[in-house]
Amino acid sequence: MALIRSKLRLSQTLSFISPHLPKPYTTSADESPAAVTSPVSPPLTQEDTQTVEKLHSIIKDHYRKNPQNQNDAVLNPNLTLPSLSLDFSQIPAAKISPSVIQSLISKCAAVRHGIPLHQTLSFFNWATQYNNHQSPHPYNEMIDLAGKSRHFDLAWHLIDLMRSRNVEITMETFTILIRRYVRAGLASEAVHCFNRMEDYGCAPDKIAFSIVISILSRKRRASEAQSFFDSLKDRFSPDVIVYTNLVRGWCRAGEISEAERVFKEMKAAGIEPNVYTYSIVIDALCRCGQISRAHDVFAEMLDSGCAPNAITFNNLMRVHVKAGRTEKVLQVYNQMKKLGCEPDTITYNFLIEAHCRDENLENAVKVLNVMIKKRECEVNASTFNTIFRCIEKKRDVNGAHRMYSKMMEAKCEPNTVTYNVLMRMFAGSKSTDMVLKMKKEMDEREVEPNVNTYRLLVTMFCGMGHWNNAYKLFREMVEEKCLVPSLSLYEMVLAQLRRAGQLKKHEELVEKMVQKGLVARPL
Repeated sequence: MALIRSKLRLSQTLSFISPHLPKPYTTSADESPAAVTSPVSPPLTQEDTQTVEKLHSIIKDHYRKNPQNQNDAVLNPNLTLPSLSLDFSQIPAAKISPSVIQSLISKCAAVRHGIPLHQTLSFFNWATQYNNHQSPHPYNEMIDLAGKSRHFDLAWHLIDLMRSRNVEITMETFTILIRRYVRAGLASEAVHCFNRMEDYGCAPDKIAFSIVISILSRKRRASEAQSFFDSLKDRFSPDVIVYTNLVRGWCRAGEISEAERVFKEMKAAGIEPNVYTYSIVIDALCRCGQISRAHDVFAEMLDSGCAPNAITFNNLMRVHVKAGRTEKVLQVYNQMKKLGCEPDTITYNFLIEAHCRDENLENAVKVLNVMIKKRECEVNASTFNTIFRCIEKKRDVNGAHRMYSKMMEAKCEPNTVTYNVLMRMFAGSKSTDMVLKMKKEMDEREVEPNVNTYRLLVTMFCGMGHWNNAYKLFREMVEEKCLVPSLSLYEMVLAQLRRAGQLKKHEELVEKMVQKGLVARPL
């Protein structure tokens, strides 16, 4: 079951004011799943969970039969779908609690592609119209979904609705909207949102000030963060958290000189950098190739009495891992041990990555075994994905089976990349049954397929001459998941339909692709 955002999203809100750790290293740029994690809500009762699952099934079935583009320019904020409302009404109103409403919206929003926005909005309007719940959490969840889908007029409608229904509007509500504005590249609108807080009885304070700078900085909007900081620094005295976020913003924007300027300004103001500040600067210097300068900052950090943590060392290791300098990676790791700093999951993942780059599977597995024995250092999908890729290069199908069993024993959840690598390996060895078994398990675990998943499956079925399966999956990819296929994959499916004499389905597919604007209408 997808992670459900916490009913008390305040913990997520407060996390924005803490300096965010550098983004975990991912081993694949083209297949990295969205690794956005959210706090887990207090467990629902078994009855609540069953209610959420039933409602979600109703919404999914309706969306599957009536796929709509979530980016439609016009969306009626009061939308209700009569056929859906009829289905919803079969569930007793007493079971539709705020936590059920919030959890269902979160579950619908959890997918990366093919969000049933219209159906979810219809449910929200149906559920809140007849149940006078005063909890702000369902509203906040719906505002988050509206922002994710870039329907900001809907988000403001929901805030106005909260006010008209006397539902508490808090800083959390505005934090959600500000974050979505920044993610959409609308920095000025995010600042405008901050300035409108007082209109809704929510006075901005130092925490809100810190949050806006943090969000802007995380999304590489450093100049906007700096302008916002300069305009309000006299009103809200900045601290180490605010300065660290500004440093991070300039670093992420690739403006190292500006980051160093803020770093110096911070120290001149009598605010001592902390381990996060130093780690962010070290990371930025390493990423732009200034490794010797990064080591100078590291030495300065030690001289100042600021103890490095695993993040600091991971930042020093990353550049050597990417460059394939295993000896340097091990040197940083040994220095880490010498200073008594405990490695974390990312540290071990780097070591595995370094060994796999050298095609030294034996040493990579040794590191994996150390991780499994150290219970405080959890393995994750990225840990195994690196090893699976190494096994794939060796074309060791039996080795893949053994490693997958090890993954299950370690209670490590596979992700989209895991299944893609395994299915690609099994497809290459003509093990169609194993490919289908992996896809079935992927669906059962609710692991979302991506473009690579569909390309692999459609290509396999086309190669087998199974036009019906290829056609079905291609339609699912385009209509239900709203994914954009490659032109070559599209032409492959059309060729299969022509060979099978399925001219009607051929024309239907062409028409569907033209309607979605993915191809031009044939002359």
